[in-house]
Amino acid sequence: MCGPAFLMFMATLAAIVLLAVVTFSTPFIRGLYFLRSDFAGGTTFGVLGFCNDLTGTCTGKQLGYHHEPQLINPLTTVLVLYPVAAGLALLGLLTLIPVAFSRRDRGLPFVLFALLSTFAFLAAAGAFGVTMYLFTVARDRFHAEGFSASYGPSVWIALSATAVMLIIALNAGCGTCIGGRLGRQARHLVYTY
Repeated sequence: MCGPAFLMFMATLAAIVLLAVVTFSTPFIRGLYFLRSDFAGGTTFGVLGFCNDLTGTCTGKQLGYHHEPQLINPLTTVLVLYPVAAGLALLGLLTLIPVAFSRRDRGLPFVLFALLSTFAFLAAAGAFGVTMYLFTVARDRFHAEGFSASYGPSVWIALSATAVMLIIALNAGCGTCIGGRLGRQARHLVYTY
């Protein structure tokens, strides 16, 4: 039961949980945010909106929110890649269930899992890159206006999710494309000299 497929199953499940936590950061979970500034009494920014700490109000939960002039508006829409990455990882997890809990060797789910995990990694990496650019520019703009701004815990959770997805994609891709042997002799081959 604790074979390589089960370990990949558990790692993918961990990545899905991390991506879901990032997706439901501020305004859903106020303690998880990408950027916090002392602008207007304290403002925290997440994937689906931002909240003002002084008044306790939040924007509507939507993609592509506005906070002029600090945030680059079209890039807040690209943060949809976090739930997309979580969805692709979930589909990969579903294709891995028959392999993880079976003793028979099945090849097709591994190929599907490798493709889905690679696409999930690319979505998570793209979302993380956009996140870092978007909130670094916003942090610098807040600093230029005389406000303090700092990264929050969602940045590190997103980095962790992206790193886990990279490990999963590399492991699944190498195991599927190279045959999973990496220099070991195949079991069904017998050499006679």
